[in-house]
Amino acid sequence: TLFRYYGLNLQNEVAQLESEFASYIGVRYALAVSSGTGALQVALGALGIGPGDEVLVSGYFWVSTVGAIVRSGAIPVLVDCDETFDMDPDDAARKITPRTRAILVVHMGGVIGHIREIVSLARQRGLAVVEDCAQAAGATQNGVKSGAFGDLAIFSFQMNKHMTSGEGGMVVTNDEHLYRRAFAVHDLGYPRNDAGRLVMDDPSMQLW
Repeated sequence: TLFRYYGLNLQNEVAQLESEFASYIGVRYALAVSSGTGALQVALGALGIGPGDEVLVSGYFWVSTVGAIVRSGAIPVLVDCDETFDMDPDDAARKITPRTRAILVVHMGGVIGHIREIVSLARQRGLAVVEDCAQAAGATQNGVKSGAFGDLAIFSFQMNKHMTSGEGGMVVTNDEHLYRRAFAVHDLGYPRNDAGRLVMDDPSMQLW
């Protein structure tokens, strides 16, 4: 059966993909979704990004990145790129305001850029970091793969990407709480327990 939880002969294909992909990236959790665009929406939803929040985003991006911010009701704030064609940490620092909630770094063309400086800045300012790795599956920096630096990361398996299934996406994280919230956003608004049953008694996970 193709469905995760129901059927006479569960093949667990999705769970196997998630497990192998998490291991490949070097993180604890991976969540398969329908597209990279959907993965962006799920990641922002897991963080609780909403109306009035500001999200810093690299000035060089694919439209889905900014689209996910806008669909969340948040405000994209463009940050200049540096010589890596990725986000400039110094300009990011200048663009932070009291309304900033997250930094969304886009690894366009497989270039990771100054991600460690950006993560350090985010930690100092209490911000989340999302990596858009739609074009960077398998890219590494000093032995660490793209997607393993921030709080959450997304990947695309659309036909033009380095790793493709024709269409599809993935959200990855090391944070169990964020994983469970991402799962709730991508499913029915609730996380599930190990038996695949909806968990409805945790208000922090009710995300419909």
